[in-house]
Amino acid sequence: MPPILHLVRHGEGFHNTAWHGEGICDPLLTPHGKAQCADVCKNFPYHDKIELLMASPMKRAIQTCQLSFAPVVARGLKIMLMPLAQESSTEHMDTGSDVSEIKEIFGDLVDEHRIVSLFPYWNTNCGRFDSDPEVMMERAQMLRLFIRDREEKEVVLVSHGTFAHALTGNFTSEGVQTTRMWENCEWRSYTFDEGEGAKIIETEESIARRPGLELPN
Repeated sequence: MPPILHLVRHGEGFHNTAWHGEGICDPLLTPHGKAQCADVCKNFPYHDKIELLMASPMKRAIQTCQLSFAPVVARGLKIMLMPLAQESSTEHMDTGSDVSEIKEIFGDLVDEHRIVSLFPYWNTNCGRFDSDPEVMMERAQMLRLFIRDREEKEVVLVSHGTFAHALTGNFTSEGVQTTRMWENCEWRSYTFDEGEGAKIIETEESIARRPGLELPN
């Protein structure tokens, strides 16, 4: 049976608050972003059920996973760095760091083998990681299929606002987001459709917990 997926947008990063923050290379979380993570950690009710932690290899996503799911990390689970979950743009804020820099900050907390072995070009913003909307949608489907076929029963994935739209199907081939932007540290829970595209369906509990998804006027 496919796992339950808890999808999380990273906490507030320095790029979210700075003037022309898109120019900050792979930013970390602000103090407020860390506080947002603390709120998730306090209120997330499924820490004891999580069997796999995954995060985009961008620092703000790794940091969000580390702080928001500290009880899971304390059980010894490493954070699987998943390049397929990275944000998609050519801005400095959405360009990842070298593995050596990531390891210097996070050490053995992270499992980086998918960067080293499978996607060594993940931070070049080209090929599978191009910002073209259709490429992003294909990447989102690849990621859904990967998660759907895992043996774990409940999975956490920390990703990014725009890519979350592609992952959930709220994104057109022209790159238009059809629902509102995810809030920093917003988390939603999904089950998998058994169909070919491995679409995900938000749970009733998750829908009841979050604000509406209407686009602003």
